[in-house]
Amino acid sequence: MPAARSTRTTATKRKALAETPISRQAPPEVALAAQKAAAVATLKSAFPVTKHSVAAAAAASRKSGKVAKPVSSFVATKTALHRSTAPPQIVGRESEQAAIRQFLQTTVEKGRGGSMYISGNPGTGKTACLQTLIKQSVASFPSVLVNCVPLSRPEQAYSAVLDALNVEYDGADSALAGLERLVFKGKGAFLVILDEVDSLLGIKQEVLYRLFELAAHPDSRLALVGIANALDLTDRFLPRLQARNCEPILLNFNPYQVNDIVAILQSRLDSVAAEEPVIQKAALELCARKVAATSGDLRKALDVCRQALEAAEAECKKRAKLADKENGPTASPLPKVSIMHIAKVLTSLNGSPIAQKLNALNFQQKLVLCAFVSLSGSAGSAQPAETAALPKKAAAGGIAVSKLFSEYGVICDRLGMLAPVTRTEFLDLVAMMETQGVVIVEALRAGRRGGCRIASSSGAADDRTLRLAVDEADIRRALMSTPALSPIL
Repeated sequence: MPAARSTRTTATKRKALAETPISRQAPPEVALAAQKAAAVATLKSAFPVTKHSVAAAAAASRKSGKVAKPVSSFVATKTALHRSTAPPQIVGRESEQAAIRQFLQTTVEKGRGGSMYISGNPGTGKTACLQTLIKQSVASFPSVLVNCVPLSRPEQAYSAVLDALNVEYDGADSALAGLERLVFKGKGAFLVILDEVDSLLGIKQEVLYRLFELAAHPDSRLALVGIANALDLTDRFLPRLQARNCEPILLNFNPYQVNDIVAILQSRLDSVAAEEPVIQKAALELCARKVAATSGDLRKALDVCRQALEAAEAECKKRAKLADKENGPTASPLPKVSIMHIAKVLTSLNGSPIAQKLNALNFQQKLVLCAFVSLSGSAGSAQPAETAALPKKAAAGGIAVSKLFSEYGVICDRLGMLAPVTRTEFLDLVAMMETQGVVIVEALRAGRRGGCRIASSSGAADDRTLRLAVDEADIRRALMSTPALSPIL
């Protein structure tokens, strides 16, 4: 009899192990190993969830007699709401999709050249919509995406395009000639997407003019799509395109409205199998209304939902621990995001007008503030010898704009992401921040009494000092929320 019970127990364990869900992509020859790995992953609550695997996991749990913790679907929901996760489908944007689809059909799908300029605020789905339609295209053609922000000079766009297409060329000086050969003598049409194309703006805009001219030539095989935030980039900076008959097709993406954001978030939640919705509908609507009222940036809505999910998860785990101490191990309920969780996250992100003002600064302006924090001696990174000797009193009273510009260049070199702006552009950044009420710029001149300095309404750029108009702790929090700047601080 003991042997019979042992046999039945072993058979039950094998049966429970066999019913544990495994990945559909697992090869047949490693089925047993995949089953064991899936069982371990289920215990660790880190296995991706599909609609079939949730039901199978529940059935296996009931047959094995063990309590299953429905954490996997929660993890999958957080993954679906991540801004880097490709959307299951493009929700809305019917007119924009039709315009892009028509452009692809009349240019690259027919082996012809052409150009389009897509504008819109950040987080309005410009790049995601374009890339999704490229994948849905019936024709097969080469397509590359080039981010223009890291390029230190506009001329580097030629070599960046060739590198993305895996085309060999002799050197940077011959990159334009190599691109022209590919455009006019290549085997077929190809699509080039220049993201943040306004980063190529220079003094004469010759690079942008040349690229749009290549795409507009009757014998061209280049389909060019430029993407940027500015609506009037072609009118303000490229007025000669119309005179040269090279003007691109213009397409603008308006900010998302409340219904659009709710529909997109709901489509992402529907792509994850869950017996009950993880986020309440009222909470989704609150998030959508707040984001639509400020910027209409879908990425912000995704970030708010993910942070609210993490807050709900923390509360759920805390309640589960208390329940385990009182009543023993029990099934943990799936965390749910309510209006309260969304409201707390929105308050922490946009709790004060100062936080909103600092979060609205662009990346270059945040680099200027980062240079100020570094010179004031409160940054955690090592400082150059000439800046480390700067007294903290002087930093508190103001820092010379010339020293600030030097430190800004050091930080740009340390990051290695983009080239520093020119001195004139740097002064424009400072003036813009002064208008926004973030910093105060004072022009000083030497007074009659030796070291005394008297405030003046005008002065040379090197004879100005900058001090903060807001608390430095608020600035540090805003800078730390930018992933690229947090290592410096």
